[in-house]
Amino acid sequence: MTTWYPSNTRPESGIFVARDVALLARDHDVDVVHLVNPQIQAHSSTESIDGIRVHRFPLAPSNPVSVVRAAAMIRRMLPSFDILHTMAFSALIPFFALRVGRPWLHTEHWSGIVAPQTVPFSMRVTMPITRLLLKRPDVVVAVSSHLARYITAHRRGPVDVVPNAVSMADSVAPRRQTIGTLRLLGVGGLIPRKGPDVAVDAVAELAKRGVSVELTWLGEGPMRAALEDQCLANQVAEQVHFVGLTNPKGVAEALAECDVLVLPTTFETFGVALAEALASGRPVVTSGVGGHRDFVTQPDGIVVEQRDGITVANAIEMVLADNADRTAQQIAHKTRSRFSERARARAYAESYALAVHRRIS
Repeated sequence: MTTWYPSNTRPESGIFVARDVALLARDHDVDVVHLVNPQIQAHSSTESIDGIRVHRFPLAPSNPVSVVRAAAMIRRMLPSFDILHTMAFSALIPFFALRVGRPWLHTEHWSGIVAPQTVPFSMRVTMPITRLLLKRPDVVVAVSSHLARYITAHRRGPVDVVPNAVSMADSVAPRRQTIGTLRLLGVGGLIPRKGPDVAVDAVAELAKRGVSVELTWLGEGPMRAALEDQCLANQVAEQVHFVGLTNPKGVAEALAECDVLVLPTTFETFGVALAEALASGRPVVTSGVGGHRDFVTQPDGIVVEQRDGITVANAIEMVLADNADRTAQQIAHKTRSRFSERARARAYAESYALAVHRRIS
């Protein structure tokens, strides 16, 4: 049961939830209840997607009447299922006065728990209620240890960690043996939190040092015009390319062609782009706090403590030196093992078993 799930009008919404569902469907009979925003779909429906039944029911979390209707629907459906698995903070809202009576596991991905100032006011209004509701599931799963620490502050029950799905090609493309022009890649929205301006400053710093360098940034956002002006001011307009939104295939292709992924973020709930880069055998340079500190470690990547162009440029040169004699397979090995589908399925199976045990004991 989730408020985030792909639909015809929003195919990109909740892709990570859909990946979890696909993983769980390998070992379980899974129905999805998508509590869909009425602005996207105002009526109930049921469809089959890749063999999984998806029931869509309108829910406006800030509308009490809508919440009551969703709770009544959930009450009718629950007796048909063995385990309730909710995903995403807002999916908890209809359970405020609802008795579940089933083993209940909740998966949380939402960055708003860690940084509420980054989410809309309408979502912050409901946070006190949903924080209380985090106490109710038998087990809560967080996608990183960083998020788990925040959740633990709001409940006494167990909090497990099962990382997000990480897209991985069947094989790892080899790194370039000879680097003429250094190819940097950034992936994320053109927003202050992701640090594209810091990446531009790093390009300018490397150019001052005589390095032939290019930065390609995949993502869109409100900073684009200001960033283009910044590139002109720093005389790197020809070396920095803002590509805009890119599909997963395009991201994978860009990773195969780059030398280093650069993401000078302030925080990441998980850090999918960083994990995908490492799984592709490409070293990374990043910053900030969050889930990415669980898996970005030297020599595969560097997490800098300061977000400025000189520091990031230094780290780029350092990570290239650290990995000068390493293959893409060597860089990718630890990440591909950690985030394999087998490892994630095993972790979810253990969390399910714990939820059942706590319910019946």
